[in-house]
Amino acid sequence: MAKPITTGRIVSQRARIGTQREYESVIILRPETTRPEIGELITRMQEVISSRGAKLMKIDSWGTRVLAFPISHCRKGVYLYWRYLGGSDVVAEFERHMRLSDKVIRFYTILVDEDVDPEARPSEVTEELLEAATDPGPDPDELARIAAVAEAERQQAEAAQRRERDEFEGEAEFNENEGDL
Repeated sequence: MAKPITTGRIVSQRARIGTQREYESVIILRPETTRPEIGELITRMQEVISSRGAKLMKIDSWGTRVLAFPISHCRKGVYLYWRYLGGSDVVAEFERHMRLSDKVIRFYTILVDEDVDPEARPSEVTEELLEAATDPGPDPDELARIAAVAEAERQQAEAAQRRERDEFEGEAEFNENEGDL
């Protein structure tokens, strides 16, 4: 009879005992995803990671960004970056949950390092970091619109100053010429 496999462990002949692999995942959420929905997804994925004996090292929100090409009829997406230690079973379960979520439009996971001692790598996850990760960030189209309005106002002010200066110089020249008559 086969021996049961412990979750969160690497099933490999060359892996050292007591080590895990380090993975990075980037997921793209729909742009209309709200802060509570992002928080719910983060909580669910933390449970998946910890239930498999893995360790969440870092989570970061890269904010809302414009995509290079439309994905699932979306031009923008909210990017979340995850770094965690675990076995290949953790990645499979993480990606399974990503496929099941209707908020996720794309995800990608890579292997960063093998044979990592989980005790040697401290976790950077804090309550403040988790709260910050739920922020979808400002809309890039709105930021571009605000920047365009500010630039237009700056150009109008510059043009008005130029007109005032030109009028003043013309007036001084006129007054000089009038004294010659």
